[in-house]
Amino acid sequence: MKFQIKWKIFGEYLLAAVLALLVYLLLHRPVTINLTTMPLEIPIPPKTALAVHQFNREIKARQISIPVTADTFLTGCRTSNRAFYTLVMQPALKPYLPALAKQPPTEIINALTIFCYGIYQNYFGPEFYRWGGDLMDLDDPQAEGVRWESSFGLDCSGFVAAPYEIAVDCGLIKPTSEGALFSSKGFKLHCQRTDLNDSGGRLGGGNSYRLDTPELAQIGRVIFMLPKDGKPTHVQIKRLQPGDLVGGAGHFGIIIEINKIPYYLESGGRVVPEHDYKPVRADKALISLATKRSITVRRSLPDRTGARRLNGGKK
Repeated sequence: MKFQIKWKIFGEYLLAAVLALLVYLLLHRPVTINLTTMPLEIPIPPKTALAVHQFNREIKARQISIPVTADTFLTGCRTSNRAFYTLVMQPALKPYLPALAKQPPTEIINALTIFCYGIYQNYFGPEFYRWGGDLMDLDDPQAEGVRWESSFGLDCSGFVAAPYEIAVDCGLIKPTSEGALFSSKGFKLHCQRTDLNDSGGRLGGGNSYRLDTPELAQIGRVIFMLPKDGKPTHVQIKRLQPGDLVGGAGHFGIIIEINKIPYYLESGGRVVPEHDYKPVRADKALISLATKRSITVRRSLPDRTGARRLNGGKK
């Protein structure tokens, strides 16, 4: 009888210890995660000497002038990101496209966002921000701004649109679908169906339907909003899914998911740079973003159901 009581007491202590450990882990989950030390759905290929010679942070763009009207020209430097996409990113992606094509849109965008972030960091450094930089080189040539003379790099809207551009370009998402809205082809179709204009050019005109932050702030489904200094609830964090855009007219980042936990990524900004350029847990990132301004979570992809999650096992 005494033996049974002791085992019962031991079991109760063990259960209490396990529960305490679980609570501790929940409250002290790492704020960031290191992408370079974990297996990825699309691995980041090692750099080759030839590729590094063609694609590196120090290469300057050629100055060009493009006609706007009969007597008006825009002069500046345009990126060469599309060459990097074609010659480096596409070959690295090709072996994984058949598997990606079988996945739901959220998992496609999740894998492509992580891949894009990792390969840009690998070639162009932890901070690859470039004012007026988009993956398809659609933006006007730039004459000022951060790294405006550089050939390679993505600004905040260029980065969050990049996985959507890749998904549409590779045939993983149809440009006519609602999920393609955050790509240039999807945005063009949206403008043709609505009264929204392509107005992100330097002179207020169009720039080939390259999405800028003011345009991103007007499209997609609003999932929830946070006022300045607001904090997301547990329910709101649970509603996040890969591909959601977070921000406002001045800056946007994007949500990814790793091991069933939502994280935040961005190009430029301050949240990710303050955390050694690593993905930041979404709950902490949203609190930090809201200290500066009200923010909105926007979505173009279908709401996710119980499909298999890439970079995180099964739901």
